[in-house]
Amino acid sequence: MAAPDGFEKGDRIIRLIHLLRMFQAAPGGLTTRQVADRLGVSQRSVQRDVTALEFELQVPFYRSKGRWLVREEYWLRPVAFSLQEAIGLLLSARLMLRHADKADAHTAAAYEKLAAVLPEPLRQPLVSAAFGLSAKPMNPTYSRVFGVLAMAWAERRQVDLKYQTAPGKTRRVWPLFLEPGWFGHSCYLLAWDQGVRAPRVFKVERIVDARMRAENFEYPKGFSIDQQLQSAWGIWGSSDPIEAELIFQPEVVARVRETVWHPSQVLEELSDGRLRMTLRIGHWLEVRHWVLGWGGACEVVKPRELRSAVMEAVSEMARTYGLLEPSEFRRLIARHERLVGGVRARSASAARRAG
Repeated sequence: MAAPDGFEKGDRIIRLIHLLRMFQAAPGGLTTRQVADRLGVSQRSVQRDVTALEFELQVPFYRSKGRWLVREEYWLRPVAFSLQEAIGLLLSARLMLRHADKADAHTAAAYEKLAAVLPEPLRQPLVSAAFGLSAKPMNPTYSRVFGVLAMAWAERRQVDLKYQTAPGKTRRVWPLFLEPGWFGHSCYLLAWDQGVRAPRVFKVERIVDARMRAENFEYPKGFSIDQQLQSAWGIWGSSDPIEAELIFQPEVVARVRETVWHPSQVLEELSDGRLRMTLRIGHWLEVRHWVLGWGGACEVVKPRELRSAVMEAVSEMARTYGLLEPSEFRRLIARHERLVGGVRARSASAARRAG
């Protein structure tokens, strides 16, 4: 069955990637008949596939002496890896396999090429990762959109895109960066939005259409990807980050210390065995699910918005599991807040007298 954007599911995606690899291996070009014979399809199907690659993935085909060729600048030059470097790529492949929730034929093809030059003990895990990526569910729209964004980013070309929240509106953007989200199996586009003249973050899975334009762009003056993402817990950076304070119970302190969760984190041992973590993040919303993942072993002290959001989530869970009525839970929380506030006020008063 044909997908709405012109791609067929399953074997056609694989055939398109195979077709690209054939042209990469044939710098002198191929005729339509040669491609049809190798793929076992009609010449008419080959013409449709070439058109799809040109239109959907912006592959720069041209004709010369009856042959189809891809412009040389489209291909990256060969790269030689040391064994240690290849192992690093193998580890990234395993992470990619766990991260991806949809088929990624391009990345799978890259891993297959790398596997071909690795020693046998390392080859099979990489081949398995490539196969696993190819076997995941197809999302033709995502594959097409990602291909356009990647090409536009590399060539610094402007893009017209339509977003899920307002599919009837076309937004002209400058693709500045593509960043995977370590949560949610997602990928994000960091772009300069000409409409608002400011950087914006777009979830690639929510982009319903993307068209690369002929116009190029220059990076905005003073803009830095590193600075933009410096305070981000995930993808939301800020020039004015907020301070978060978390208290961890003794039973999880060792686990918390094992990992650097954020570059800005500062850890402080408390006298009762608990651990205080302070950090500066772009937005509290991104850290909410991570905090909830610690259950009762983590308490939010600030910001107030994060503490309230966690309290609301705990209230909902209590109702879901039939532990407390929301009104009773809120009453207990209010009582707890009053007790904590009283203790802090007495401590501050004692500190002032001592000083």
